[in-house]
Amino acid sequence: MSYRRTGRLRGSGRRSVATIGCALAMTAAVALAGMCGMLDAGRAAASPLGSSGSADSGSAGSSDGSDPFYTPPAGPLPAAGTLLRTQSMSTFITVPNRAGKIPASATKIMYVSTNALGKKVAVSGYYLAPSRPWTGPGPRPLVSYGPGAHGMGDQCAPSRLISSPTVAPPGGPMAEIEALITYNLLARGYGVVSTDYIGLGTPGVHTFAMRVDQGDAEIDAARAALQLPGVDPATKVALAGYSQGGAATAAAAELIDDYAPDLAEHVVGIYAGGAPTDLRSLLNHLDGQRLGGAIGWAIDAAMALYPDMAQQIPPLLNAEGKRVMNLVRGQCIVATTLIGSPKTSTWTASGKTIGELIDSTPALAARVNEQKVGMHKPTDIPILLSSNPVDPTVPASQGQTLFAEWCAKGPKSLEYRNIAFPVLGGTALGHIAGGVAGYNEAYDWLADRFAGKAPASGCVRKAPSNGLTTGSAGSSGSS
Repeated sequence: MSYRRTGRLRGSGRRSVATIGCALAMTAAVALAGMCGMLDAGRAAASPLGSSGSADSGSAGSSDGSDPFYTPPAGPLPAAGTLLRTQSMSTFITVPNRAGKIPASATKIMYVSTNALGKKVAVSGYYLAPSRPWTGPGPRPLVSYGPGAHGMGDQCAPSRLISSPTVAPPGGPMAEIEALITYNLLARGYGVVSTDYIGLGTPGVHTFAMRVDQGDAEIDAARAALQLPGVDPATKVALAGYSQGGAATAAAAELIDDYAPDLAEHVVGIYAGGAPTDLRSLLNHLDGQRLGGAIGWAIDAAMALYPDMAQQIPPLLNAEGKRVMNLVRGQCIVATTLIGSPKTSTWTASGKTIGELIDSTPALAARVNEQKVGMHKPTDIPILLSSNPVDPTVPASQGQTLFAEWCAKGPKSLEYRNIAFPVLGGTALGHIAGGVAGYNEAYDWLADRFAGKAPASGCVRKAPSNGLTTGSAGSSGSS
């Protein structure tokens, strides 16, 4: 299959409970597949930690280099946001809803973004265009979608997963369950562009949880999509994401005015749900929990991004810690979850937890603190935040704290909602349930932004809802 290169840079209805149940069922099925013998996972293609204790920031996150599309072009890269190449592709699923199947054309994309050190990097992703005509006012709106955590291996990249139903070892099992969300956005008639994030799919290490890298990648995906044939460069744009995508979207809310004023003038709304915006707090929370292996993702990412961390972190790790770093680097999220509930004190030479090492190592603490969202005033573009109040993976306190920190800086329009899933909200699937329930309300909020309806003024915290009711939750006043 051929791909097209370009160097041009140019300046309805609630989802049903059945759809929500489908998303959770798919998640459970993927996890069950992993527990039924697909644990031969996590063999990284390249070790970040050699016998000398140094990190190789240029090594790939997985062993799958079979698709030449993901190899960036040689030579200097053009400006951030430039669309580098495209390739049409098929998707493995169409999601049924009350209106029938949702057909869409799919395009794999590669574009330019910028990492936290100011280096231009090639990033992959995909664009989905509904086949049905847009019947609303103006050109078809665009949603730049920040996907949730997929893992560290290149085979876990959303643009790879969306074209095949599952991924098996090495690094699997995995399925692109987020198609349930992106296809519901398509059902509203929106075009959807999704980033793979820096280093996920493309060469290099995925810079998971790194604030600027994630925010820039989502911003530049939207810029790139506006250069695609059939996408009006003057269309209205929204940014939306949950989990890792929520953190990326929240970071984008702090970055967009300075980094991409050309895009900011088109953006009408920003939704960030279940966002892990305080990395330091999250690392402590996950230690010893079922997704504790994701702490290794953040460590790998920091070593890959920052040369000083590549020098300072390896001596702090013992043999088990280095083994885990190498293991999780090639895994998708299901395999990382299935390694158990690791305690990071077993990873370190001193026997301290990673959180304790951060507290006692100023240089490490400084780098971790740089990843915190909430330290900068967000854009005046309307923002909606949501949390599942009983989320076992990303505590609701993360969203509540971000809301309070941003409110103290005087945003123009900021809403916060606690949106619980009434059945599974506090279980192991609670983080995913919170995402589906959160989007169930965010769909209408985004529709209002695209329709030009007036947003909330100042800081408004909505009364809790169960994420399945029709209509907006009532206001509990401003904060």
